[in-house]
Amino acid sequence: MAAASGLALSLSLPPAGLGWIAFLAPVPFLWTLCDARPARGAALGAAFGFAYFGAVLYWILRFGLLAWVALVLVSALSVAVFGAASPLVTRRQRPIGSAFGLAALWTVVEWIRGSWPLGGFGWGELGSTQTNDLFLLRLAPYAGVFGMSFVVLLVAAAVLAALGSIAEGRRSRALTASAAAVALVLIPAAVPAMTADGPAVRVAAVQVDVRRAASRDAAARDRSVAVSNAVANRRLANDRPDLTVWGEGALDPAALADARTMDAVRSSISSVGAPTLAGAVADAGDGSERTETVLFDGLGHIVDRYAKVHLVPFGEYVPWRRELSWISALRQVPVDRVPGDRIEPMRAPGIPAFGTPICYENSFPSIERAFVHAGARFLVLTINNASYGETAASRQHLVMSQLRAAETDRWVVHAAVSGVSAFVDPAGRVVAETGLFRDAILRHTIRASDRITPYVRLGDWVPALSFVLVLALALIPRSRRRSLPAPEPLPEHPRTLVLLPTYEERATIGTVLEGLMGLPHRVEALVVDDGSPDGTAEVVRRAAAEEPRIRLVERPGKAGLASAYWLGFRRGLEEGYDLVVEMDSDLSHDPDELPRLLAAAKDHDLVIGSRYVPGGSVTNWSRSRVALSKAGNGYARLALGLGLHDATSGFRVYRRRLLAHLVTEPIRSDGYGFQIELAFRAWRDGFTVAEAPITFREREHGVSKISRRIVVEALALVAVWGLRQRLRGDA
Repeated sequence: MAAASGLALSLSLPPAGLGWIAFLAPVPFLWTLCDARPARGAALGAAFGFAYFGAVLYWILRFGLLAWVALVLVSALSVAVFGAASPLVTRRQRPIGSAFGLAALWTVVEWIRGSWPLGGFGWGELGSTQTNDLFLLRLAPYAGVFGMSFVVLLVAAAVLAALGSIAEGRRSRALTASAAAVALVLIPAAVPAMTADGPAVRVAAVQVDVRRAASRDAAARDRSVAVSNAVANRRLANDRPDLTVWGEGALDPAALADARTMDAVRSSISSVGAPTLAGAVADAGDGSERTETVLFDGLGHIVDRYAKVHLVPFGEYVPWRRELSWISALRQVPVDRVPGDRIEPMRAPGIPAFGTPICYENSFPSIERAFVHAGARFLVLTINNASYGETAASRQHLVMSQLRAAETDRWVVHAAVSGVSAFVDPAGRVVAETGLFRDAILRHTIRASDRITPYVRLGDWVPALSFVLVLALALIPRSRRRSLPAPEPLPEHPRTLVLLPTYEERATIGTVLEGLMGLPHRVEALVVDDGSPDGTAEVVRRAAAEEPRIRLVERPGKAGLASAYWLGFRRGLEEGYDLVVEMDSDLSHDPDELPRLLAAAKDHDLVIGSRYVPGGSVTNWSRSRVALSKAGNGYARLALGLGLHDATSGFRVYRRRLLAHLVTEPIRSDGYGFQIELAFRAWRDGFTVAEAPITFREREHGVSKISRRIVVEALALVAVWGLRQRLRGDA
């Protein structure tokens, strides 16, 4: 279904050019992503992307299967990333919010694809499907192609939301989503269309059928194409334009290097007397080449030139040529061209300054924006798509010129050496064009413009805001999986086991046990000692000899806090205790406060003794340490969505049904992380969790067992749990 959805979307671009289908084609693909985990989403995105780009870029097959597969796979990877990340921005119960999240994510991923790797590849952007929609195209001067992409995907997601609401019987929500989709398509009609009101410029674009120059001799072919342009140019002598344009490839290296050919070119230009811009490939003098546009004055002298700054990887140069030398197809690019280092408009007497992007550069809106910022009052694009024959490559390229015209409020002269050549007005409308491989001279009077559109001024602000939205949605935690009913009433005298992990607690364990045994609520204590060298176990044995409610488990060495509690949890379940208590053995937790926690356990599965709720406090800690502790708990709340103020507290009471659930999964952490993990799992799985105020007192004997490793582990694990929760895709 995802692949079929991608194939359907390809119909929105030439050769079919059914732009309206772009609002509907993504809907099945977006439906497949509902509840998809990242791996499945990535696979679905890859299928959609491969089908879409494979169909759109079919003309790359003229350069071989390897070239097509490589480019399609790289392009499809961006949609795979979109599919994998979609759970971050979607919520099952919030379809409208999810629609905005998906639109924002698509826009961010599409923007990245247009920038990276190797400078990016902007072909096939969703917004480019709408150049025949003169309503939506009116957004381009304000939001650019990425703003249009945002709207197209948002409409598709709104359609999906409407269909889902209908299926669920939620008619009001379906009506809202449907109305939103219609409004998004029609509202741009209220945006005023752009018009240029500067000086008029009469432009003639010369086009030749380069097939006549076919030859195994590359030099002969270059000279033949140049002479064909020169011959065609002479037809302008009786009605001289203000500017003549020859397409890219009109003057390739052998033509520029041949004196007789260049004499013919200069003679033709001077016979007309109009400044002439020609696409050229020039020898850079160091064995490399430059792709350029060359400006001749009316006498045939070169007065200005622009070197292409954004070259085509694997077309005009080969990245990692040495490492990829085993690929024979790369021999089709024998010389690495070098990029230019500046973007400046050209100037000729009597003509307003104009920008001269070259071919592939037209798919990058930042280049045209740079020309306009530098003072270009109209744009002249020189193109050579002759290698793609009669395929849709030339028509798809014209779509780019329509976008750039609308984004910049500039006329675009779309001059292809062998077609399609065209003139595009500032509203993005094609007002004149030629066919492919025809000798033709296309004339039109255009107008310069001084206006700076919001998009030119602000750049890609839509992807920037989309990134903020994606980040905000990703930071919002998932809701819990379920909410369980309240726990059953406890017995009148519930059996309670207090777990006391110890290591070198000789100075305090006796006092703690004495306090517990003196409580009005009858409790039992299980001390788990990790081979304390200070004689802690001996103190416990003496206490146990006098009080049968005290027991001792001795372990040969330090096995960690989490494993000690885990042992106690299992013992509590095996022996039928109703409540199991976690508690420190260093007097930081006051035994006299335990009854408050036990009372709260009558109605909750987990009660946490909290330092940071009203009535709670910390003594003997510096302000900085309190602030650090609160920050850690705030981090856990943000990452996990826990509504707890003190998830790291180790003074807590568990009811039996919660413990029975927790022990079904292995524990993955220790120390602070252990406490957060259990609280998070209890909350996530729908158990009731509450906090009761306590006063925490810093230990007066011994040293803290919390190490830097344990703190770092907790921070890292919380991040992992939070990310997994957001990518779960089921809430």
